[in-house]
Amino acid sequence: MLYILTPGRIANPGVLKIRKAPRKLIEKGLGLLPRGMPLSGMFWRIFLEFSFPRYLLALAPFPILLLAFPDFALPLAQAPALLFLAIYMVEYHYLSYGNPEKRKALADETERARALDLVQVRSRKVLTQIAAGRKLQAGTLHLVVEQSGLARVVPLTMVSVQYENDGVEVLQLSPEEEKLIEDTLFDKELDERFLHRVNISENKYMRSVELDPKSVSAHARLAAMAG
Repeated sequence: MLYILTPGRIANPGVLKIRKAPRKLIEKGLGLLPRGMPLSGMFWRIFLEFSFPRYLLALAPFPILLLAFPDFALPLAQAPALLFLAIYMVEYHYLSYGNPEKRKALADETERARALDLVQVRSRKVLTQIAAGRKLQAGTLHLVVEQSGLARVVPLTMVSVQYENDGVEVLQLSPEEEKLIEDTLFDKELDERFLHRVNISENKYMRSVELDPKSVSAHARLAAMAG
């Protein structure tokens, strides 16, 4: 699930105030929930990033078991370790890869190199068009691609454009710039699941590409003006 982070999209824009770039934003919490989209698919997927709802899901079978078999109530009450075991199994064996060898086996060296090269090339293309379209001449643009570390669930991918120039900010993107990211960053050759496998294999969940607007060619600027 691709979620482009801009101040206008999220419930609490204040969480996007940053002091340095590139800055990891996925850890900012409930403030990242989408504005005006209560109980949407994106709402629930972000909600799943927090430990408490995952613990509730891990423990959900026990109330059902008690309703079906009331005689198990006393044994369960006397065995809290079983509840902790259920949480442990879900958190560390289902939603993550605790074994480094299994994690590395998710993507070989060639796949990792290809995915990261595509991220680099496509991110620079996006940043070039944004810099040209905004006629930026100074500072540094960062395209930051973050993914959740949770395994075996729909990958959550957060993308932001962070700009350094006499201060740091997460840019409010235009609809055209958001569509540019959506159309450019992922496709069949590099989709979110492929990048997620690579990130899990390297245990690294933030990728950042930077661009100096002064490096944008006159041709790119003319093309942006014509567009």
